[in-house]
Amino acid sequence: MSNDIRRTVAATAGFVLVAALLPATLSGFQLQQVSIAISYAVAILGLNLLMGFAGQICLAQGTLFGIGAYVTAILNATYGVHPLATLPAAAVFTALAGLVVGLPALRLQGLQLAIITFGVAAAFPQLLLKLGSWTGGVSGLPIDSLEPPAFLADYSELWLYLVSLGCACVAAFIVYLVLLGDVGRALQAQRDSPQIAEALGVNLTKTKLWAFAISSALAGLGGGVFAILNGFISPQSFLASLSITIVIGSIIGGSTSIVGAFIGGLFITFVPTWTSNINLALGNVIYALALIGIMLLARGGVAGLLERLAAALKARSNANGKAGSMSQSGRKL
Repeated sequence: MSNDIRRTVAATAGFVLVAALLPATLSGFQLQQVSIAISYAVAILGLNLLMGFAGQICLAQGTLFGIGAYVTAILNATYGVHPLATLPAAAVFTALAGLVVGLPALRLQGLQLAIITFGVAAAFPQLLLKLGSWTGGVSGLPIDSLEPPAFLADYSELWLYLVSLGCACVAAFIVYLVLLGDVGRALQAQRDSPQIAEALGVNLTKTKLWAFAISSALAGLGGGVFAILNGFISPQSFLASLSITIVIGSIIGGSTSIVGAFIGGLFITFVPTWTSNINLALGNVIYALALIGIMLLARGGVAGLLERLAAALKARSNANGKAGSMSQSGRKL
C-alpha cells in the first residue's frame, strides 16, 4: 500500500470517527453550528481545488456561495421545489456562473485577477437588491424547513447535520476523483509551470475553465446547504467580506488538503465567536493574533502541520525500532 493511499485511508477513518462522535457530544445548537461550518467547508474545498491545486486566485468564492444559496431559495420559495432537490440545480447554475467569473483568468494572473474577482464580490449584494423581484431584495427569501424522516422526527438538528455531512462527503469524493485523474494532473502541471505544461500538451484554457467550473459548483452546493440550514437568506449574508473569510479558511486549514477544508470551515465558524467571548471589545484583535500565530507555526495550514507532526512521530518511532533491533543483535553477539 502506497504512502498516499495510507494517508487517505487514515484521514478518512479519522474523519468518520469524529463525524460519528460529534452528535453524541454536542448540543442541538452546537450541532447546527457545525453543520453551517460544513457548508462553508464545501465552498473552501472548491477554493482549495482552484487556488491550492490549480494555482488560480479567486476572491469571489463568497459570491458563488451566495449564488448557490439564492438558486435554492428561489426554486423553493417561488416554484415550490423541495429543498434537497434544489441542490443539484444550485451546483450546476453556479458552475456556469463560475465559468463567466473565470474568463478573465484566461488572460490575467495574480493581483489583477484578484482585483477583478473581488470586484465581483463587492458588486454582488447590490445586484441582489436590484433584482429584488427575484431575490426578495432587503427582505430576503425564506426556505421551507427540511422535515426529518419519521425515525428522526425528534432530532431535526441531527437530520440537518447528516444532510450537510452527506453533501460534504460527495464534494470531497468528487475532488479526490478529480485530483486522481487526468484533469487533476493537468491542474497541478499548469500551476507548477504553465509553459512546460503547455509544451507537454496541456490545454491551459480548458484546464483553467474546468478548475473554475468545478470550484464554483462546490461553492454553489455549499451555498445551497447553507440556505437550507438557515431557513432564510438576505443580501447581508453574502457581503464581500465573506469571500475574504473563505480564503482565510482555505489558508488556515491548508489550501492543498481535502481535510484542511473542514478544518478551515470549523475555524471561520467558531474562532471569531470564541475570541469575542474572551473579550468583546478586543475580539477582532485576538482573532487577528490567532491568524498570525497559526501562520507563523503552520505556513502550510493546520493540515500541513498535522502531517509534519505525524511524519516526525513516525520517523521517531522507526528510529526507536531500529535502535531496539540493533540492541537485540548486540546481545545475541
